[in-house]
Amino acid sequence: MEQAPKPGRAIVDALSPAALAAVLEQSIDCVKLIGLDGTLQYINHSGLRMMEVESFADVAGRSWASLWPDVTNQAIAAAYTSAADGCSTRFRALCPSRAGVPRWWDVTISAVTDASGMHSGYLCVTRDVTDAQNAREALEIASTEVKHRLKNTYTMIGSLLTAFARGDAGNEGFARTMTDRLGALATAQSLFLSNEADCEIARLIPALLTPFDSPNCPVVIGHQAAAVVDQGVADAIALVLGELSVNSAKHGAFGHGGEVEVGSSLSGALLTITWAEQSLRAVTHHSRRGGQGIRLMQRIAHTRGGSIAIDWRTDGLEVTLAFPDQAGAHPVSTAA
Repeated sequence: MEQAPKPGRAIVDALSPAALAAVLEQSIDCVKLIGLDGTLQYINHSGLRMMEVESFADVAGRSWASLWPDVTNQAIAAAYTSAADGCSTRFRALCPSRAGVPRWWDVTISAVTDASGMHSGYLCVTRDVTDAQNAREALEIASTEVKHRLKNTYTMIGSLLTAFARGDAGNEGFARTMTDRLGALATAQSLFLSNEADCEIARLIPALLTPFDSPNCPVVIGHQAAAVVDQGVADAIALVLGELSVNSAKHGAFGHGGEVEVGSSLSGALLTITWAEQSLRAVTHHSRRGGQGIRLMQRIAHTRGGSIAIDWRTDGLEVTLAFPDQAGAHPVSTAA
């Protein structure tokens, strides 16, 4: 019996080189063919329009890297090397159009081989992501403003507590304790609202949970992984632990006494955060259902490629938050 052709191959086999070129011309992205020497061999019409170049003859044979700002040359050279080794590379960089209009580009570079399988050049696909980049920068500015306002708010509340408690020894002690906790919360906020690229787990988790420590409910900071995570994962961890803390204050140990222990570990590229809560108040069936809070934590974890598992007990719960290798977790560098 004749073997059925693989899906999708028939149309490719039927296309001539001229027809394949016509397909590239239909792409809305900027598609380029670059020689082994780094010179431009082809740009589709969409690409010329995006680059604001009137004719390919204006740039044919020129070094593609020469069209970029000097600060991008290292990324381009690394992308060529990676593509030659069989790995596609993707990066985002700023490059003005030919008319000098600032534009951000999402760039993908992969190797092109000839009929014999020999490396003969590079395929480069760039997409104009200026609007998305501008929106991202606006969000970062807004986040910085939120961080600043939160810090000022914590400071103001602490000052008010101190002022109202002045002259009463008992209240002064309470005010000092609350001011210290507000300061710790401000530190935690600065960790996961900062613009730093990475965040150390051993700094993040204590900063988030130490403010909740009290004689009524000690917060035990267990073993912490010697690892750093990217900003997205740090945000996810902070949000999930924040939601668990709110739930504990309403229904569990933070609000009714007990103990909470939080640890983390890094096995290969799998980062795991564990929350073990033992409450003096029995966990009711209503509390176990979780509702919107549980769904929110699941959504937060899933957006970063992670997972969350909750094991309910009569006196509390155990939560396991895990992020696989795509989460960006890696050991803390020990280099000097």
